[in-house]
Amino acid sequence: MVSVDVILMTSSVPAKFIVSGTNYWFKMANSVSTNDLIEMTPQESTITDGDSDYEDLPSPDVEGDDTDDICHSDDFTVPSFTKVHDEPLAFKDPSVNMLIPGCPINIKIVDIERHPATHMLNPNLYVIELQHGPYQWTVKKRYKHFQHLHQQLTLFRTGLSIPIPTRRHKARRKSCRKVERSRLPRFPKRPDALLTSDKISQRAEQLEEYLKNVLRIPLYRNHHETMDFLEICPLSFVSNLGKKRKEGLIQKRSGGHRISTGCFRLKRGFIDWCGRWRWRWLLVKDNFVAYVKPDNGRVRSILLMDQGFRVECGFVSTGIHHGLQISNLSRHLLVRCWTRRKAREWSESLQEAAKTTARDFTQPNRYGAFCPVRNNSECRWFIDGATYFEAVAETLEKAKEEIFIADWWLSPEIYMKRPVIQGEIWRLDHILKRKAQQGVKVFVLLYKEVELALGINSLYSKQQLVNMHPNIKVLRHPDHVTNGTLLWAHHEKLVCVDQTYAFLGGIDLCYGRWDDFQHRMTDLGGVGRKTSQATLGGDVKALQVTQSPLLRRSHSMSEIGNELSIKLSEPSPLSTAEKSKTDSSENVEPIKINIEVATPTSSQIITPSSDEKKSVSEELEYPSSHLKAVDNEECAKKKYLSRKLKAKRVMQAVVRLQGLKKQAHNKSLESITNYDSLDLPDSDMRRTNSEIALNELGLQGSPKLWIGKDYINFIIKDFEHLHKPYQDLIDRHTTPRMPWHDIGCFVQGAIARDVARHFIQRWNFTKFEKAKYYDRYPWLIPKSYEGCENVPRLNLSFSKKLFCANCQILRSVSTWSAGMKTMEHSIHTAYLDVIRNAKHYIYIENQFFISQSAGHRDVLNGIGEALFQRILLAHKNKETFRVYVVMPLLPAFEGEIGTGTGTAIQAITHWNYASICRGPDSLYQRLLHEVGDPNAYITFYGLRKHGLLNEKIVTELVYVHSKLLIADDRIVIIGSANINDRSLLGNRDSEMCLIVEDVDFEKTLMNGKPYEAGHFACSLRRTLFREHLGLLDQGNQSIDIRDPVCESFYKEVWIKTAALNTSIYDKVFRCIPSDEVHGFAELKEYLSKPNLAVSDPETAMSLLSGVQGHLVLMPFFFLCNENLTPGAGTKESLMPVCLWT
Repeated sequence: MVSVDVILMTSSVPAKFIVSGTNYWFKMANSVSTNDLIEMTPQESTITDGDSDYEDLPSPDVEGDDTDDICHSDDFTVPSFTKVHDEPLAFKDPSVNMLIPGCPINIKIVDIERHPATHMLNPNLYVIELQHGPYQWTVKKRYKHFQHLHQQLTLFRTGLSIPIPTRRHKARRKSCRKVERSRLPRFPKRPDALLTSDKISQRAEQLEEYLKNVLRIPLYRNHHETMDFLEICPLSFVSNLGKKRKEGLIQKRSGGHRISTGCFRLKRGFIDWCGRWRWRWLLVKDNFVAYVKPDNGRVRSILLMDQGFRVECGFVSTGIHHGLQISNLSRHLLVRCWTRRKAREWSESLQEAAKTTARDFTQPNRYGAFCPVRNNSECRWFIDGATYFEAVAETLEKAKEEIFIADWWLSPEIYMKRPVIQGEIWRLDHILKRKAQQGVKVFVLLYKEVELALGINSLYSKQQLVNMHPNIKVLRHPDHVTNGTLLWAHHEKLVCVDQTYAFLGGIDLCYGRWDDFQHRMTDLGGVGRKTSQATLGGDVKALQVTQSPLLRRSHSMSEIGNELSIKLSEPSPLSTAEKSKTDSSENVEPIKINIEVATPTSSQIITPSSDEKKSVSEELEYPSSHLKAVDNEECAKKKYLSRKLKAKRVMQAVVRLQGLKKQAHNKSLESITNYDSLDLPDSDMRRTNSEIALNELGLQGSPKLWIGKDYINFIIKDFEHLHKPYQDLIDRHTTPRMPWHDIGCFVQGAIARDVARHFIQRWNFTKFEKAKYYDRYPWLIPKSYEGCENVPRLNLSFSKKLFCANCQILRSVSTWSAGMKTMEHSIHTAYLDVIRNAKHYIYIENQFFISQSAGHRDVLNGIGEALFQRILLAHKNKETFRVYVVMPLLPAFEGEIGTGTGTAIQAITHWNYASICRGPDSLYQRLLHEVGDPNAYITFYGLRKHGLLNEKIVTELVYVHSKLLIADDRIVIIGSANINDRSLLGNRDSEMCLIVEDVDFEKTLMNGKPYEAGHFACSLRRTLFREHLGLLDQGNQSIDIRDPVCESFYKEVWIKTAALNTSIYDKVFRCIPSDEVHGFAELKEYLSKPNLAVSDPETAMSLLSGVQGHLVLMPFFFLCNENLTPGAGTKESLMPVCLWT
């Protein structure tokens, strides 16, 4: 029986109702009757007359909760994964619903374990099987646990009776008492210790029936004590979190990231008496362990199951009685359980999960990677940033739950689709804000730079993003003072949507990365009207419209472009600083726009009224005060809103004048993303979706593609003033931009989930270091891998054709970057393995080539040694084996070679040349002694481009930022890792790569013999060859690029083209680097002489017409007589060698 004391006070004073330590307050009215007092006491909980073996638990007196509201059909929905991001509530909060709405819980006691020797009072352990929707699990309880649940529900029922009942409540109670006794929970009172053996099975039936009846009553079913008994929490039944496993309250020891425990008994006293133990709700899921604070429902930590995952149980292993120690590569979690049995159950559940659903991460994987090979994964490649950016933007737009972004550098104002014909819709920060407003959670990890060394201003990027919406969370790492990491960087670049679709590679979402295969150097802009008639039939009329500068903004152009064909007599308005020196309200001439209006048929003619005509003319007239320079960013900011509104009014007026409604039509991506065969049609390589849309709108020309800071040449000027995104950094009228060549890739399914898991590991580690107690930044939870093989394809143009291949995620991470006790360098291991096992050729594109012979004290990675050994093997076996290496002609550091500003460029150049061709440890010098002519096996190249800038011939190197290796047209490695120690050793920069092994093949040639090439690798290599050889825009199909090994291609096409282009560029521009310059004195003299582009432009243009593509030879003798290492007294000389290598 429950002990109840009623203390009555004066009628006007609150009375205190004491029920087993629980306090309830209520106000007594003067008219309280004795019968009402009787109603207030828990009389319904007394023993039922004539049946002293049971105690009934009456139905609660709450309207709508005395009947079963469970639908017993299959029409229910498991809560979506977004529930993990809902605002958490305390477990005891009545509004918390931990169950699947409308779904019943099926209970059955399937076994009874007897322990009379060790548990005399409660000898029976009941094994209960439960099913709730698609989830099945087992709990083990003794009679005392059932009794505790009954007592707590009785107290809860008593508390509901305290308010003075109304007549309606009295009537309901009378009807409640008439409910069939079999429908009420009836708890058997006799303890298990008093039962005979023949009554045990009957007792199991009684307890089973009791639980079923409890679960029929909604208030009892959803009570936190019932949830505790059934081992259920708010994260138990969430879509994509995997199976329902062991859960429950435990005590955890604080300091698991710092304090290790072991079998030393002397530690027991310290742990028991000095340690802090906290109650937490521990839960085991498919591939991680989490614990939650019941008081507020917040997740307090996530332990990913990895190759260091261990579970130790008992006093010897943990130093405490009934202890349990859970360890992974990041931390220890010491748990104290009530009994040895509980500790054993936890251990079994954890080990079972580790050996089954988490086996992919707890077992050793190929190359020492954290995840296994994912067979038959769907993937695709991207060459250059144009199609990559567009695909990322479209995928972000499809996000429903989460967006993960990790970048070395992120520019919020970057335009993802170009030309910009839709205003700011496809600007990165606007995309993220739009998704955040829709409820998608956005998480961004940025590298926190050393501000004195880098000008990428990650703080500005963070502030811009977090100010857009509360659903956008940004963390920067590392903290240089507390972490002590000054030399290394987070260098991986990834975007992951809903933990299902992922992009990775070498392309940051930042300024300077957007480019296409044309690698244009100039961007003065200018949109022109097409000469062809409009698509609608009829005569064409022209309207002369005076345009103020406000119409030259990108957003105004997009609104005009959606309806009209436009011709500007001035350059496109998409830049911010074109004529800053001469802009003023006095000298800016009105700009004329020719708007072609197709005459509609008679049925389509809409004649505007006189009022409408008047409004049109009024809206098209602007006073001269509006003709101010738009290239000044400060002025543009002040008048942005008014200009946008006025531009919109102009468009509305023109639309009314035309009387037409033209719908925007977007075609599928027909650029690099369309490949019905492995050899992409040349015409499909030329335009992005935005360019196609611009063409459909009747516009042609070159609207600005690189706006403001995005127009950049890193050697001329490094970044500064990033808070002024629309202000040009260099003068685009005199300085060409630096073209950018890069590679990225897309994956979906389980392999994308591996990308997300890496991000989650890094995010959670950063949160622990920087925001552990900041609840606005949550712990991230990885999804289960169940059902990943059936991930639907995105209904996007780029995903209509995906490759099928075996894929694996590779990393370089360590303690400082991911919080791991061990170091992972699987990228390095994979590179070495692929090089050693290559049969025919290796194609490499990389930003650096810093790798020397084995045993070198300053450069430790083994790429150069592996290439040397593979070429040596081919020479001994008389095999035809080729190695192509494409890299930048110069490092992209601000400065001028031969001056004090060029020290950083010279330092990187020194290590590149020391690895390639200078010194006894270089690859070429070693090969000269072994194979005679290294060029028969390996050659190095760069990329260069030329063009016209304000009628002047200019040239610039194409900066190769790719991190790519292709072997034998079958294996590809794409990622963020450079060929240097920083990227490959694992304990320096953090990196991520994808290795792809083809499973689908086609017949082709290799060294003149029939060969089966993989679809992914072969299509990527062929497209790159076409781009570099200039075959994409010429449509020249006479050059056979199928066989990269045969002599006719290797020498007569590839090397010959590079040599010819190099010779022409040297004659026309006298550009550097050049083999003709061996020292600084020669460099000064070389640059002082006028080049042909200046002295004889006509002859120069004639010579340049012979350039094919962008391929040039790497000059091996450039500054070969100089020591390019940082000189004494320079700030670069104070830096350790490992900074450059």
